Amino acid sequence: MDNFNISAWKKKQYLAEAGLGSSQAQSLANLINDAIMQVDESLSYRDFAIAVGIILKEQYGSHNFGKFMEVLHAELGIEESINEIFSEEDKQLEKEFSDTFNVEAYLTPFKVRIMQKNDIDSDTFNKMIKWVESKGYKVDKNQSTPFYDFEPGERDFYPQIKFIK
Repeated sequence: MDNFNISAWKKKQYLAEAGLGSSQAQSLANLINDAIMQVDESLSYRDFAIAVGIILKEQYGSHNFGKFMEVLHAELGIEESINEIFSEEDKQLEKEFSDTFNVEAYLTPFKVRIMQKNDIDSDTFNKMIKWVESKGYKVDKNQSTPFYDFEPGERDFYPQIKFIK
C-alpha cells in the first residue's frame, strides 16, 4: 500500500467520470450510461440486453457475435469460454441450417433465429421444422413462428424455431 499514489488515482477517477482522457471503451460506456439515465434510470437488465442485441444484429452482424461474446466474457470475468456454450456440433448445425435454407440464421441454446425481415412461407417453415427435428431436437411448435414483426421504437421480431435439446 506504500506504493499507492492517491493523487494519480483521484486524477484518473476524475477523468474517467468526466469522460476525459479515457479510452474509447470508457467514453462509450459513459455515453451509454447517460443514455440509460435519459430513458429510465432503473432500466432492466433485460431491456439493456435487448438493446445491445439490436445494435449487434443491425450494426455489426452475426459474424461478430462470437468475438463479441468472448470479449464480454473476459470483461465480466466469466471463465467458461464461448466454445463451452456453443459446441462444434451447435456451430455446424447453425451453418448447415443456413446453407440448407439459404438464410442467415443463428443458433442459441434453445432456438434458431432466422435473420430476415419478412415472413417465411408455411411450406418452407414446415421444412425447416422437420429439418431441426431430423437432427434429434424436439421443436416447440407453439413457441415457433414464421413471422417477422417490427415495432417502431422497440425491436425486430425475427422468425424463429424454438426447440429442446
